[in-house]
Amino acid sequence: MKKLYALVIMAGIFLSVALFFTVMPFIFLGHPLPFFSIYNKDIYDHETVIEILDSDNESVFKKAYELTPQELISEPKPSWLLLRLSFPPGDKEEYTVKVISDSNMTKSLRVELQLWNNAHIELYGDDAESPITIGIDTI
Repeated sequence: MKKLYALVIMAGIFLSVALFFTVMPFIFLGHPLPFFSIYNKDIYDHETVIEILDSDNESVFKKAYELTPQELISEPKPSWLLLRLSFPPGDKEEYTVKVISDSNMTKSLRVELQLWNNAHIELYGDDAESPITIGIDTI
C-alpha cells in the first residue's frame, strides 16, 4: 500500500511540474499571436490569397481574402499548430508564407513560427520596392 501511495505521489509531482512548465509561458506572455495578419494600406480593394507551406513545401493553409482599404485581418493559428508548437514549450517550425495579390503580384518569405510570433503582411505599405511586404511580429 505504501508503494502505491508513493507512486501516486511521484506521478502527481511529475504531472504538476510538467503542467507548470507548459502553462508558465502563457502566464507571462499571454495568448499566442495569430497565424498571420494582413493589412491593406492602399486606397483600393485587393483580392489576396495567402498560402502557408510547411518545410516539405506542402500546403497547410490556403485562403482568399477581399481586403477593403485600410482593412486589417488576422487569422488565428490552427489548433493542430498550437499543439505542435506547445510541446515542448518554445518549439518553433519553419514555414513559407506565400502572398498572391490581385492574381499578378507574388511574394514569399520563409519564417520560423512559434507561439508568440506571426507573419505580418502589408499591401502597399511604406516599402517603395514592392507592393507586398512580409515581416515577423514577435512578443
